[in-house]
Amino acid sequence: MNPRATIALFFVTLAVVVGLVWLRGSVGTTRDAAEEGLYAVAFNSDDIRGIDITRGAEIVSLRRTNGTWWLVSPLADRADPEVVDRLLRAVRFLRVRDEQEDMESVGGETGLLSPRLRLDLRGPRAIRLDLGAKSALPGEIFARIGGDSSVLRVPDTIVDLAGAPTESFRDSRLTDLIAGDIEKFVVRRTDGSMTVRRERGSWIIEKPVAASADPRAVRDFLNALLGLSISGLAPVSAIPEISGLVRGQTATITMTPRGGGEALDLQIARDPDGENFTALFSPRGDAFRVGAAAAQLFQVSPEGLRDRSLGFVDIDTVDRIVLESDGCRRMLRRDGQAWRDNQDGEIFHPDQVDDLVSVFNATRVGSFGTAAGAQETGLQAPAQRVTFQAWLSENSAEEPAGGHPIAGAEFGLTDAQGNVYAREAGSTESVIVSPDLPDMVRQLVNLESSGGLPPR
Repeated sequence: MNPRATIALFFVTLAVVVGLVWLRGSVGTTRDAAEEGLYAVAFNSDDIRGIDITRGAEIVSLRRTNGTWWLVSPLADRADPEVVDRLLRAVRFLRVRDEQEDMESVGGETGLLSPRLRLDLRGPRAIRLDLGAKSALPGEIFARIGGDSSVLRVPDTIVDLAGAPTESFRDSRLTDLIAGDIEKFVVRRTDGSMTVRRERGSWIIEKPVAASADPRAVRDFLNALLGLSISGLAPVSAIPEISGLVRGQTATITMTPRGGGEALDLQIARDPDGENFTALFSPRGDAFRVGAAAAQLFQVSPEGLRDRSLGFVDIDTVDRIVLESDGCRRMLRRDGQAWRDNQDGEIFHPDQVDDLVSVFNATRVGSFGTAAGAQETGLQAPAQRVTFQAWLSENSAEEPAGGHPIAGAEFGLTDAQGNVYAREAGSTESVIVSPDLPDMVRQLVNLESSGGLPPR
């Protein structure tokens, strides 16, 4: 091809590409401008750091600090983020129904010379929105943007949001924290106290009994209290009534946030009828009427929060299983994907081992710390025992060679209800469990090993 023709074609192609890019940007800008022209004012809600609502002699002021909205006037409290978001969205998408002549010609009838509501948004640039009288058209009011002489007609729905009672701007949640934000808590009532804390990612009950806690029970308990709904302010006279402990009527929980920080005190008083509750939460100061979930502070107990499992076994970490029943003993050892009797080498079907692990993990304690003595429980010489072990063939820097218990339990006599006295491996406390697990241990020990166990 002729070099001159090639160069000419290149410049023509370049001109077409540049033209298309410019046209696309121009169309997009025009479309965006047209869309923005539908609304009274344009801004990014994330840029707003403060809102002042002037309603006659009253000014409601809200400020955002570290991502949290706060009421700062005429009262100080945490603001409801959803209420603030609805207000900002209403201002941001306040559609202009009509734009009239300047204020000088229509000022009196618009009510904008002395607006009934004025909103000042504080951000990178100051934005003022004045809301005036109702227009002749239903559902519309007059409005004006600060610094602009034009009069707008806009929907009147924004009046309800901006003119709502100050109390409605309060956060109706007691706090925005969740159980995952708490490191430790102490419950105090006249019948005693309970301390629960995190240790290496797990919840531990320190007092009145040292025991593992059920993470789901702890989470549900904390979330119920942290998420208490506020139905209204309580009279100031209610505050002294809940500042001390009264049997059956007052309780306190002190929570320590994760990562440190000031302790959070929540005091709850129960009305004599037992159905209504008043709460005093230290970060908020005022006394509030709260929901029925507050009753959990009066109902919670160490037994209710305790881990009711006998332990947890991941079958992939188990190399040996020791089963004992009525003086007989059997050890199963892993052999690849199979399990063998360590004595005669007979193969046991893996489904049976999986069933044993599943029943062990599913077993739950019915009650703790039974009053029965050693003779009654039969645990001085357990009838059945199961131990799951990891096995090291050689000494390591941390552990010697041989079996290392992962979890286990031992079982004694049957009580009057048909349940069995039991004890978790390494514990001295007797508990009550269903007979399913000891029955399975007995069955596996007593099975003839010739031919192995049949599949299910």
